[in-house]
Amino acid sequence: MRNRSNIAVLLLATAPGVAMASDPFELIWSTLDGGGGVSAEAGFELSGTIAQPDAGVLVSDDGFSLEGGYWVAAAQSPPSCPADFDSDGFVDFFDFDLFVSCFEDAETCPSGKTADFDGDGFVDFFDFDAFVAAFEAGC
Repeated sequence: MRNRSNIAVLLLATAPGVAMASDPFELIWSTLDGGGGVSAEAGFELSGTIAQPDAGVLVSDDGFSLEGGYWVAAAQSPPSCPADFDSDGFVDFFDFDLFVSCFEDAETCPSGKTADFDGDGFVDFFDFDAFVAAFEAGC
């Protein structure tokens, strides 16, 4: 019985592709990354990714580093409400008044806001109409 065990070990040790304990070994890393992107339309923006099982892994080389994971900042931000033009958490007359001022004079727009409400690169009636629709819908 003992001879059979020794023969099995000897066969395994000499088989092609079998690494011995003293040989260097390589762990192959693979991930499933599905990409992602940004979609924007009518003042709304959606950013996302899919399939990130390598969360928390830090890869660095030549002074650059990349850490896989989920978008924590996006998870901490409250849902956006485009009609809340003054960003106080309420949709009210002050938002409407501030948008009208911004629409008439771009210099009065709050930081990070624009009267180009539909995001087409022009400030026109369609922006005003889109803001009124969002204002009436609330959040």
